[in-house]
Amino acid sequence: MIEKAVSIVEKHYDLGDLSNAKEVLGGTVNRSFAVTAQKKGHSTRYFIRQYNPAIAEMEIRFEHALIDHVKINGFNLAAGVIPSKTGATYVKQEETIEGQIYTDLWAVYDFIKGECRYDWFDTHIAQADMISAAEVLADLHRAGNDFRKPKGSDRRQPPIMEFLPTFRQIHVVFASKAGNTRFDHRFLQYHDRILKAVDRARIAERSCSKMPRIPIHCDFHQGNLKYQGSRVTGIFDFDWSKIDLRLFDIALALVYFCACWEGSAAGNLMMDKFELFLKTYNDRCAFCASPGPLTDLEKTSLPLMLAAASLFVMHWTIYDFYRLDSPDTEEYLVYLNHYLNLIEWLEVQNDRIAGIIDHTAGTI
Repeated sequence: MIEKAVSIVEKHYDLGDLSNAKEVLGGTVNRSFAVTAQKKGHSTRYFIRQYNPAIAEMEIRFEHALIDHVKINGFNLAAGVIPSKTGATYVKQEETIEGQIYTDLWAVYDFIKGECRYDWFDTHIAQADMISAAEVLADLHRAGNDFRKPKGSDRRQPPIMEFLPTFRQIHVVFASKAGNTRFDHRFLQYHDRILKAVDRARIAERSCSKMPRIPIHCDFHQGNLKYQGSRVTGIFDFDWSKIDLRLFDIALALVYFCACWEGSAAGNLMMDKFELFLKTYNDRCAFCASPGPLTDLEKTSLPLMLAAASLFVMHWTIYDFYRLDSPDTEEYLVYLNHYLNLIEWLEVQNDRIAGIIDHTAGTI
């Protein structure tokens, strides 16, 4: 596959002589590679992505247009998209295998310098790293706030409050196909409670219509950041980005950065980290008119959105488990138990969380 990636880049891009190509492991959706190009005496490292076949071209166009937009607005931590020889931001490669035509979509990006310091589920995050991440999320929201999606570009996944109700039908189908693993037993045990939690997490459209809708990253976690020292030097994986409630992106980040995975507190939000991330984000947003710091409606809606964000990530755990041919049952059971515990904890601690949000986001 490495040879194929190099061949496609050589054919469609004018980067120079390529060497030192290798696959970049760790992604769960797309396949990624890195390559060094020598041109006019200069050596440059590039990042190559082979998109998952499930990703539509209009989603790639949206992703690339958003990256270009935030960079124009001064947000330089996103890897720039490298144009092909024709000026396109991605290329299509077709091949015929046993009479069947397959189409691969590829793109090349700048290679972000820095250290991939954390996994997506790692919450042992240094305080300075946490502060930098929260500031970067605020800066990204500011840079993307005035983005308007170009014609022919969009994310197929609907906004979160439209997406949540679809979980019911999908989970009912999965429940009917459940097998005899420990994951299946746990999922069936909590199936009804999951569906009730989905219903409780919905925010009325009359409220949603009054909250900021902006381009969101939709996968902003510590595993998608690079660091040098205590500063974030890059953010990647914009392929889930879409137009949605700003509050959803914040809630997702809080769930990723602040939920404990270990010991007796597993499934709890670590509220010191929660307060730090939220206050840092809000303080940073106070320096820009739009989208600005959290509104009163966003503050009161955040506890529900935290539940929605937890259900969103748990949904992909369940979806992937039943979609994959041979998933690691014990690995996915860890993820499922984590989010089951988190959703229950959020319901029990709702009033406490609301009070902390009001105090933290209200002091700038």
